Amino acid sequence: MKLKEGRDYIFIDLERESYDGETDTITGIQIIKGKYKDVVYHYNKARVVEEGALAVLQFGFTILHPGKHDIDVLQNDAELVTIMGDLLTEIMLAKANDEQNRTNNSQEFNS
Repeated sequence: MKLKEGRDYIFIDLERESYDGETDTITGIQIIKGKYKDVVYHYNKARVVEEGALAVLQFGFTILHPGKHDIDVLQNDAELVTIMGDLLTEIMLAKANDEQNRTNNSQEFNS
């Protein structure tokens, strides 16, 4: 099942205090339906690692708000991690498509 922004999740900006006492803004993702409704998390480092002929998506995350769940249980919930991976894949593909469209549109404009 393809996850869709606005239907399955939303981006939310959250303010937090940084280590130097300043306030900064991070973008979190809130799941808005299903088993993990109201869970809010933030991706840490994400990368694609090639393993032979396959590519594996590796990422870290921080649960910012556990919703109705126990945060310790969520940290090790394989189903939630799979959903976060699927969602990150969708976000990365959408970004790649946007960049490709901008490049194509730029080339058409300059022709």
